[in-house]
Amino acid sequence: MSGTQGEAAGTLWLHVGTHKTGTTSIQRALNLRGPDLAAAGVALGPDENAWALANLFLRPELRTSPRLQGRTAPQDLAGSDAELARLTGARGARPDMVISSEEFCMMRTGLEALALRGTLGALFARIRPVLVLRGEADWRASREDQLRKNDLWDIQQSLPEAQSVNGDWYYDREAIFDFWRAIGPVAVIDYDEAVAREGTILPAFARAIDRPGLFGGVELRLNQRRGRAA
Repeated sequence: MSGTQGEAAGTLWLHVGTHKTGTTSIQRALNLRGPDLAAAGVALGPDENAWALANLFLRPELRTSPRLQGRTAPQDLAGSDAELARLTGARGARPDMVISSEEFCMMRTGLEALALRGTLGALFARIRPVLVLRGEADWRASREDQLRKNDLWDIQQSLPEAQSVNGDWYYDREAIFDFWRAIGPVAVIDYDEAVAREGTILPAFARAIDRPGLFGGVELRLNQRRGRAA
């Protein structure tokens, strides 16, 4: 991986999921408010959902949904220079950026951290992970719903623990915290509490990226399950 010319600068807010915690609503709301963010010096990543970027860094044995669906190759670090160029183009002259994908929440290893820092750290002086968590029972049930909807549930259940993206390792909160604390100061949002208090995850996310009020007037209700708003 080669870096870019000049010194890294600015802040990257990296929304890392987890799965089924209002991610699609966040991504679409960010897209709606893209011009406002740009005016404030904050760029959005080139993709609304940066799953391809996340899969560059994820360990090769992990059978993620994009890999099983043939949308990306396992840990294709040869593509990191191209991703750097795409991020640089999307950023333009703006110092800061927001990137979002729940695929990032599956990172656990030192090699994944090294790959992520080596690529994104070449552009940004600070990486601020944003992590959204929910109660484990609903988290597991919603994750199952998602995998069944994509016709991947049976495949994931048949895989060894280390390869499955629905193994018990995935729901290990401390392991998630440990990984992202090593990357940067983690902003943690309690999905259940945020939705109960404000009806949506959007205000809590806006505060996490230091832009309170960003999503005022945005009404999104996506991927509802058991009466819960996304």
